[in-house]
Amino acid sequence: MVTKKASKKKTSPQKKASPKRPLATSQKKEVFSARKADEPKQETKKAEPKKKTYSASNTIQSKFDKKKEFKKRRMSKIFIEFLEKAGIQTTPKDILKKILFVDLGILGAITFITIISGIILGSKTNVIILLLVQTWTILFLALYLLSLLMVFFYLDIRITNRTRQIEDVLPDFLQLASANISAGMTIDRALWFAVRPRFGVLAKEIEEIAKSTIAGEDLSESLIAFTKKYDSKILKESVNLIVAGIRSGGEIGELLNKISENILDTKLMKKEVSASVTTYVIFIGVASILAAPGLFALSSQLLVVIQNIAGSLASSSGSSAGGSLSISFGTDSISLKDFKIFSIVLLTITSYFAAQIISVIRKGDGRDGLKNFPIFTIISLTGFFFLSYVLGLLLGGLF
Repeated sequence: MVTKKASKKKTSPQKKASPKRPLATSQKKEVFSARKADEPKQETKKAEPKKKTYSASNTIQSKFDKKKEFKKRRMSKIFIEFLEKAGIQTTPKDILKKILFVDLGILGAITFITIISGIILGSKTNVIILLLVQTWTILFLALYLLSLLMVFFYLDIRITNRTRQIEDVLPDFLQLASANISAGMTIDRALWFAVRPRFGVLAKEIEEIAKSTIAGEDLSESLIAFTKKYDSKILKESVNLIVAGIRSGGEIGELLNKISENILDTKLMKKEVSASVTTYVIFIGVASILAAPGLFALSSQLLVVIQNIAGSLASSSGSSAGGSLSISFGTDSISLKDFKIFSIVLLTITSYFAAQIISVIRKGDGRDGLKNFPIFTIISLTGFFFLSYVLGLLLGGLF
């Protein structure tokens, strides 16, 4: 018996779906770029920048603000330069604050005196308030401007004194530096070892230059920056010659010695010129201090005499009734008080210009005239009042 074997189809077991592996980063980038290439490109509109609208008022205001800021910076720069040249280590804001506090203190004292005097005299409240308002408006502005002017005068005088101190000791300093260079020192060490305590302001400046050169700054630049602090032609010309000698590599020791000799010769020439114009100085001084007060005193006494004569003639003509013609004299055409005020003001102005002219003739600079101006004013006014009193005694008995 034939047994048929059923051929069973061997069914292979179904393969399980293998889990998908995560793509690598490079593959992700390729897929993303492919998808992006297939997608239609969308045009993106760029955001248009907003247009700024400027009106005429805005442009005028911006220009005005720029000019105002420029003026403020310029004024602060000038003030800072003044303080550096005067050797004062502070800021303009601190000085302005101090001036403001001093002015407020003075105004507070004036206000207190005004209130107390008003209460004592029995003045009305409206009058006292009006006086206080005038004090805090007009007087405050005048006092603040006067304080600023006095500060600038003080700084100017201080700058002049410091410059003169440097010019006086500069020849001696250069001679010592020349001797040090001849001994084999370098230029920076020669300048450093030439410093002496008697040099004052110059010694401090040379110490600052030495510190800057040790810190790595160029010696020529430090010397040029030093000359900018002072308004001295002698100092600037001397330092320019030294800087030129350093850069050219010449004999610095001999150069310093010649500069020192030239400065001394210039001083001798100035002394000779001032001695030759001494006669002009004497003439201007006598005319402003003695002659002008004497003439004003004589004029005031002549005015008194004329008023006395006119008054006597007026009284005599009024008492005589026989004549048909009467003559009247006016005795108050020029007041003696007004003439004295005029004389005081004119003598003060004359003293100021006389002091300035004498300073220019003697030293070539009118800044020293500010020192002599108070002395000239006191002498001329004292002479005016003294001569007026003496002439009054002499001429009073005659008329």
